Amino acid sequence: MAANTKVSGDLILKILVGILFVIIGIEGIGDFGGNDLYDDLDQAMSIIVGVILLVAGLLLIVPSFVGGIKASFVKISTLIVLVAWIVYIVLADFVYGLSGVNGNEWFIWLENLVYHLLILYCIYRVALPAVKKLGNK
Repeated sequence: MAANTKVSGDLILKILVGILFVIIGIEGIGDFGGNDLYDDLDQAMSIIVGVILLVAGLLLIVPSFVGGIKASFVKISTLIVLVAWIVYIVLADFVYGLSGVNGNEWFIWLENLVYHLLILYCIYRVALPAVKKLGNK
């Protein structure tokens, strides 16, 4: 770990969110079918989205273990992760997630939306320092 990094709840949260992004990205690149988002995308788009999510996850994890990375790069990367997850929610839950939802499927859709919003809040917590800096400029 970088010398100035202490193990805290925020660091653990950052690593877990990063791992989640890496896994979802690999699912899209490898066409494993583990994520409903990729079911409605063609193969090329699945790979593009997968690569974006994989890189976003790595941008969260790597700075925690590698020293010498500029703080501005880390802040920008966390904002990219935040935006990427918002786009993911829009695509997964609203663009593709609402197609054909009826009856009891509304509860499944709501449950998935809540999961995604929980993750969004975790990402927001990780990106909060960057968001505050952006607001002060």
